[in-house]
Amino acid sequence: MNIALFGGAFDPPHIGHKLVAETLVTEHVVDEVWFVSVFKHPWAARYGKENLTSYEDRVAMLELLAKHKKIKVAHFKEVSFTYDTLEYFSKKYPEHTFSWVMGSEYLERFDDFLETHPKLSDYMFYIYPRSGYDFDESLKKNNMKFLKKMPQVAVSSTQVRELLASEDVSRSEKLHPLLDVEVAQYIVTKKLYSK
Repeated sequence: MNIALFGGAFDPPHIGHKLVAETLVTEHVVDEVWFVSVFKHPWAARYGKENLTSYEDRVAMLELLAKHKKIKVAHFKEVSFTYDTLEYFSKKYPEHTFSWVMGSEYLERFDDFLETHPKLSDYMFYIYPRSGYDFDESLKKNNMKFLKKMPQVAVSSTQVRELLASEDVSRSEKLHPLLDVEVAQYIVTKKLYSK
């Protein structure tokens, strides 16, 4: 099987994550998508990820999001470098071919990733459109496929956290258009992202 690993902090996972994963399997781009939540973020200080919600809560929310039979949640409890994660799953499941999913906002950083781990070029990368980050053909590598027909993902986890921390509207009103209903309920029940 061709399995796309969808890595990220998922703090929290939102409807954009669900849209990407479901589109990849329903459009037969890949056979399955496995969400892989960051356990220890390698660039925590650089990207403001020092205080992530607990790994257990983020995985629990992903489990609620992964309702499609071809979307699963996988575990990699190490420092979550993309290359190391791909290598881990490739060695653990040699019968499958693994690829990676990332948003177009990472295209400008991809050369930095390659400099650190040149063998990333051995893996396919599926690039989905993020609002505000156009596909730049000059940044495309031979191991990339731009998912140009996919709807743009406009929501971000940062946006969700900021809305949840604000006092301007009710929590349910804020959560409805951005989160899966069960994920929203989990957040409310566990009192996550409150001031």
